[in-house]
Amino acid sequence: MRYIMSSFVLLSLIMLAGCGPKSDGNVFVTGTITKGGEPLEDARVVFIPESGTGESAGGRTDENGRFVLTTSTGSDASGTKPGEYRVTISKTRTEWDGRSYHPVRGDDPDEELVKDEKIIQLLPAQYGNFAQTPLKAVVTEDKNANVFDFDVP
Repeated sequence: MRYIMSSFVLLSLIMLAGCGPKSDGNVFVTGTITKGGEPLEDARVVFIPESGTGESAGGRTDENGRFVLTTSTGSDASGTKPGEYRVTISKTRTEWDGRSYHPVRGDDPDEELVKDEKIIQLLPAQYGNFAQTPLKAVVTEDKNANVFDFDVP
């Protein structure tokens, strides 16, 4: 009987150890990005610490313009640490003129060529630039307060 009770207590402690709060100090952060009031799909959202030091967190918007932040060292929906952030938003597409190519690695004329695609920015450049973005966010420990909605022109 003592063995069964000891096993039960040990198993309970092991299970509880995995159910505690996250130890990395991150909090869940989400929001919505719109452009002219319409959901902006497949945009890249990045929260960069205002101080310029610390870990950034980012995410992509879904078809409804919603995003969830994830850090580079965290798992999905790992959020970010409380603090002041500048927020960058970018959306691009690639275009190919149908005839331009360039070598993969260098100037070897026998090397395989790939399409010379151009990256087209679909939002004003300032929104994708840390120094110029007008967007800011203050992430707090209150998970209910960390919903950020931004509308870009």
